[in-house]
Amino acid sequence: MPFETPIRRRGALALGAAPFLLPGLGAAQAPAGELRVATWDLPPSRGNPFGGRSVPSIFVWDALFDPLVRIGESGDPEPALATAWRAEEPTRWRFTLRPGAVFSNGTACDAEAVAATIAFLTSEAGRRSPVGSELREIASARVVDATTLDILTTAPDPVLPNKLALAYIVEPRLWAQGADAFAAAPVGTGPFMVESWAPTQVVLVANPRAFRPSRLARLRVLGLPERPARLQALQSGQVDIALGLSPDNIGALRSARMEVLATPAPQVMSLGFVTEGRPNSPLQDVRVRQALNLAVDRAAMARELLAGLARPAGQGGTAAAFGYHPGLGPMPTDKARARALLREAGHGNGFRMTAEITVDAFPSDSEIYQQTAMDLQEVGVQLELRVIRFPEWLRKFQANSWDGDAFGISWNTAPYMDTIRPYTYMSCLKRPPHYCDREVMPLIESALSDFDRERRRATLHRLHEMTRERPPALFLVEQVDVTGVSPRVRGFRYVNRTIFYEGVTFG
Repeated sequence: MPFETPIRRRGALALGAAPFLLPGLGAAQAPAGELRVATWDLPPSRGNPFGGRSVPSIFVWDALFDPLVRIGESGDPEPALATAWRAEEPTRWRFTLRPGAVFSNGTACDAEAVAATIAFLTSEAGRRSPVGSELREIASARVVDATTLDILTTAPDPVLPNKLALAYIVEPRLWAQGADAFAAAPVGTGPFMVESWAPTQVVLVANPRAFRPSRLARLRVLGLPERPARLQALQSGQVDIALGLSPDNIGALRSARMEVLATPAPQVMSLGFVTEGRPNSPLQDVRVRQALNLAVDRAAMARELLAGLARPAGQGGTAAAFGYHPGLGPMPTDKARARALLREAGHGNGFRMTAEITVDAFPSDSEIYQQTAMDLQEVGVQLELRVIRFPEWLRKFQANSWDGDAFGISWNTAPYMDTIRPYTYMSCLKRPPHYCDREVMPLIESALSDFDRERRRATLHRLHEMTRERPPALFLVEQVDVTGVSPRVRGFRYVNRTIFYEGVTFG
């Protein structure tokens, strides 16, 4: 199912907006042909695109690299470096590659080059990377000819083409020199290539060899962790696009005559439970996990903190992704039942817990977490929120080295827009896992391997129902992305949290 049409609004001129001057940039006038994008962080692994496949890193990586396929507005895979694909056997997919594709240094991006990326992702080091761990079903790649590649899997994988939207293809000879060296000077097939990379900004220039060439000469991506800084940079004309804004910024954006995009995000905001290695944690008891979910008023969060632009969560996916269960409404709020369940579980006097979170990335995320803490306090649970930066969050997530009992995590179906995706990192499948419920694994394994589309949809529906009964997380809201865009920008497309840079120009 495609996303709803984004809200696009403009308002009257703002008066008295406080300037926020950025290092290395002058006031309002931007260099001709340079698009300036403000996000909340830069990729922690710099130009190594296997360090994850999520925002905000992809705002840089999508400019530098291409996967074999990418997901369009319909939620279905579309050609990128591959132009066609089909399952020859349940465990063998054949991909036809784009003829003539080259990396920005002139090296051919042929079947050998793609096979080299697959070989890394299936290696011991590759399996330890976030992307390689999600593509664990891939066994190997086999070159048929220069534009034909077979990818073999260890088990039937009906959504392999979608999953390959996770994997950017890297220049093989440079990658072979080591991940750190490549990350400092990355080379891909995307519309841009790196000119300079500093702690707070990346400057890219157009790649003349790209098969999806940019209409801009340069792209500058700035990492501004605080949302007010991104808003002020846009208002003062120092950037052209500000990502990760909030509904309460919409009035200021309208006043500054900015275009506003309020787009349903393909993710569900939650606090993931940490139970592995914690045998005495109250969260081991399903009644406690149920109680925490019953204590939270999601409808009020969506209505008051997200201005009615988002929906209260009812499952670990959104309507944009395959397998969404339309029969499951929002999770109910019942504080009396929550208190009763806590008493049954031996926690009638409540307990204390800690959650490690990042903030200023998604609309009203700090306020939503604070409201969660207040709701839980009403049933006797004292939630301490500890704010950490995204690079620290990523390290802890990869190693399951959380200090707290929970952590902020999105049930993110992007980039391949299938509700099975978050279960690959919110279940026993993650290595090492932070939560593992063996009872739901048969449904997860079936949904990962069944080629029958309708039977697989039914399996995912049962999985979502069982997840409601045995919650691995405290579900909050289906998030919304609020983006501010200068009126001089034309052709900006933000699809499934991906910026299609090749269509952007200036009016």
